Amino acid sequence: MHRFSYRSRASRVTSVLATVLAGALVAGCSSGQASSTATPTSAASGAPASPTSGALTPVKIGIFPGNTSSSIWVIADQKGFFAQQGIKPEFVDFTTGPSLAAAVVSGSVDTAYGASSVSFDIARQSANLVVLGDFVQYIAYPVVVAKAKASGSFTAGFPANVKSLKGLKIGVTAIGGIVNKYMDAILQSAGVSPSDVTYIATGTVESAILALKNGRVDALAANPPQTLQQAGVDAVEVVNPSVKGNAGPAAENALGELDTTSRSFMQDHAATLQKYCKAMIQSVSWTENPANFDSAAQIVAAQLDISTSEAQSELKDALPTFASTLPQSVWTSQPAWLTGGATPAYSSTVDSSCGH
Repeated sequence: MHRFSYRSRASRVTSVLATVLAGALVAGCSSGQASSTATPTSAASGAPASPTSGALTPVKIGIFPGNTSSSIWVIADQKGFFAQQGIKPEFVDFTTGPSLAAAVVSGSVDTAYGASSVSFDIARQSANLVVLGDFVQYIAYPVVVAKAKASGSFTAGFPANVKSLKGLKIGVTAIGGIVNKYMDAILQSAGVSPSDVTYIATGTVESAILALKNGRVDALAANPPQTLQQAGVDAVEVVNPSVKGNAGPAAENALGELDTTSRSFMQDHAATLQKYCKAMIQSVSWTENPANFDSAAQIVAAQLDISTSEAQSELKDALPTFASTLPQSVWTSQPAWLTGGATPAYSSTVDSSCGH
């Protein structure tokens, strides 16, 4: 999955469950574990905090390691918020949304954040998926075009900027995935048919950058320009969601990633889940404190193996999308292109009380 650089917003798979679960078995996802070793700190001040006494309870957490949004979990670990709540995080790395969602439902991981489009689909098919209200991200993927292929930029404004994408080969994480659906939606809202572009699956951030660099694709969704420049790719940002309306109405209020668990884990480990949610809320609160910005950026830089200045840029873009609650009004206002059908009932799908 690409390292998404989420942009500011003012408010803000298609198969049966058995197929998704089977797909997870052949997805070839890499996995790994990490445990808390940092000194616990206070969410308010960053000063050392006292961890819960006694043995820590292990919780398997599925994440996309190269994604800026996963930084909130890494920060919760590095700053000791998990340990303070008596939790030992065991991170399991995934590369695709369907495999991660399947792992939650099957119980191979306890909690995980995943693409909203996948979560909506699974929630309609399985009562075992629960969306936690402690954390949510909004879709705001920039679109960049190799300079040699660019005929416009975000400064042209919507819809002219999106119309300039006609005829291009656009790299997306996976065909039929959330980025693909997002691109379809913004193209259509600008009066451009998705058939006027060619989608190519690019997979991980490394392979995506290589695809743009060697000309296999002309453009990429979800890669910030600074990432490409660092890799020696001269690219132009054509869709810039940090500029209100630049991606068109289709992108407004669309949920990106959701923090999820299984109903079975919630029922069998209710106290542990509450502690997990509290640690996540602490992490969001600490990261949003301007006094902690530089410290948070250093954690992101180490996590993503990028320079501190680039980490500061990505974190600045990501901060407005971190949240501690998922309101019902946001849940029920999701666009049809994202939900792929009827939106699952908020009351039976979202645990908005977790950690509060």
